[in-house]
Amino acid sequence: MICKRFALVGSGFIGQVHAASLARHEGSALTMVADAAPERAQALAARYGARAVTVSEAIHSDAIDAVLIASSTPSHAELLEAAARAGKAVYCEKPIDLSLARAREVVERVLP
Repeated sequence: MICKRFALVGSGFIGQVHAASLARHEGSALTMVADAAPERAQALAARYGARAVTVSEAIHSDAIDAVLIASSTPSHAELLEAAARAGKAVYCEKPIDLSLARAREVVERVLP
């Protein structure tokens, strides 16, 4: 089975739920955790044997295949676009943005 290496951006409640799900799935590995609060990223990363990193490192690292965005809603659109432009597979918590126009703009820019 091919294992996808994930970077998780956001280590709050929903980020913790996603981290636990990734840990249970044999086809995935939680490799990196990033958060605006580095101490929260460090704590969650330590729980799952991942590395706490900056958001930029998580998005641009060659050591990951996918970015799971579980940060606060205002950051979703920017992170989604950056991760997609970096060539990563992206899973983003809903909503992409509170503005439908902004969400559409991001989708149009990142989808082939």
